[in-house]
Amino acid sequence: MLVFGFSSGVAANPQMVIEMISQDMKQTKDAKEKSSLHIYRARQYAKIKKYDQALDDYSTALELNHKGWIHLERSQFLLGMKKYDLAYEDAKAAKEEVPTLTAEADKVMDEAVAVIRKQYEAENPETIIMNARVEQYRKTRFDMMREQGVFSAKAARIASNNSRVAAKRKQQPSAKAACGPKARS
Repeated sequence: MLVFGFSSGVAANPQMVIEMISQDMKQTKDAKEKSSLHIYRARQYAKIKKYDQALDDYSTALELNHKGWIHLERSQFLLGMKKYDLAYEDAKAAKEEVPTLTAEADKVMDEAVAVIRKQYEAENPETIIMNARVEQYRKTRFDMMREQGVFSAKAARIASNNSRVAAKRKQQPSAKAACGPKARS
């Protein structure tokens, strides 16, 4: 396996490293080893901004050797590519498969959720924008209810109920007097 034995000059050239890794991939038959090689190559592709090839290599690595840490690494890669939904799903899978990765997966998930929420709020603002002319004499149902005294009648009813309850409380003997010892005659 040549990947681990190249000089620092070769390591500085990602394209050469990719070629060497590709040669090693042809020679090996072990699925775990091929998976590792795909991950190394994905990292090199990411360095030279060939993101589609990197994503393909991460996916192939997962197919060959399904491990939670691969999900986590791919989720971090997807987060960098601004594919927040996919990053969230991969981080969630990593967290479910390997509980020791929970802290790192939560960081990715939190960042993805924050960006998704920000995008949603930008696309769906809380304020209502009226793009039509408001009719000056238009009445809403609340205007009609106010004119009919619905709100004032309800407020008066609530106030009257509250005063009745307070009056009943004053009339009832206290619990201490009813439960205390009786005086002897």
